[in-house]
This record gives sequence, structure tokens and C-alpha cells, in this order.
Amino acid sequence: MNSVSPEKSLQERLFQFLSKVLIPNLIATLCSMKSMVYISSTTATISMIIPQDIVDGRPVPVFFRGRPTIYHIFLSCTLFAFLGSFSSLMVQHKPKVERVFRIYAVASMICALVTLLYATVLRYVAPL
Repeated sequence: MNSVSPEKSLQERLFQFLSKVLIPNLIATLCSMKSMVYISSTTATISMIIPQDIVDGRPVPVFFRGRPTIYHIFLSCTLFAFLGSFSSLMVQHKPKVERVFRIYAVASMICALVTLLYATVLRYVAPL
């Protein structure tokens, strides 16, 4: 009797790996980094367009009125998130470097969100 081997061929295993593991992870990474580029660049642009007050000779959005340092931290974190996500998209052929930039981008975006939350709490809980 000739028994049929239940093992899959190399092509089938490779196709299964690509379709179930590699491609979804790649798409998720690309989509998250692209969306982070869009969100961070739009946030930085909008923060420069909204109405501003002059505090110590520098324009500060009305939301950050009286707290220019917090605004500058928020803007810096947003721009660092843009830099990290854009760099991550540019160096995809080097996975270790791409991972470092991705972590950098996510950490900067989280820092920007925490700064925004802090400014919101200061504005409504402890007004000037």
C-alpha cells in the first residue's frame, strides 16, 4: 500500500504564510504608518491655522492660551510623530531600522495625545 503524505508542498506552505501572516501584518503596518503621517501632518497644519493669541511675542493657539510651553511640547511631539512614521515608510527594506522608527512614531504620538489631554485638563479644571 502506498500512503499519501498529509504534508503540504513548499508552494502551499509559502502561499499560506504569505496570505495569513506576512501580507496582513505588512498591510496593517503600512496603513497605521500612513494614517499616522496624515494625522500628524494635519494636526500640525491645523494648529497653525486656528485662531491664535500672541504670548511673549509668539503665536499660541487659543486652546493653549497662557501655556505656550505646553503648546510647543505638543507641536514638537506631533512633528516627531510625523518624522518617525514617514521615516518608517521610507526604510521598509531594513526591518530593524523600520521598527525603531515605528516605535519612535508611536511613542511621539502618545506623548502628543498626553500633552493635549493635560492641556485640556488644565484649561477646564484649573483655568488661569
